Amino acid sequence: MLARGWRRACPRCGSGRLFRRWFQMTERCPGCGLRFERRPEEAFFLGAFVIAFGVTEGAVLLVLFAFILVEAASGGRSSVVPALGVAAAAAVILPLAFYPFSKTIWCAIDLAMHPLEQDEEREAAAALVGGPVSGG
Repeated sequence: MLARGWRRACPRCGSGRLFRRWFQMTERCPGCGLRFERRPEEAFFLGAFVIAFGVTEGAVLLVLFAFILVEAASGGRSSVVPALGVAAAAAVILPLAFYPFSKTIWCAIDLAMHPLEQDEEREAAAALVGGPVSGG
């Protein structure tokens, strides 16, 4: 499931085309009918935010660690400005670039932690055939 999430695919069936635009995810998987926002809480995708935040902060940490290594090797004569520029760029660009991946990865984690219940299975099947879908 996580490998599918890394590919921006449905964690349940592996179908793609889950995003209408880079920042706009479809409500359901076009392949299996899985509803991605499975619980009614407004903060369902907070886990996706945490994943994107962790990846971004990890990248910034690597940049600053590389700067420390360069600084140690040069005897303290290198400028901090390039390292801060790269770290700032990473802090802005990475969350935007990683956004859809974090959402599908979060969906995979949520599906692994909370497998589909029978009513969700029926709802997904009904969504595929265009039948009535109960609210969820």
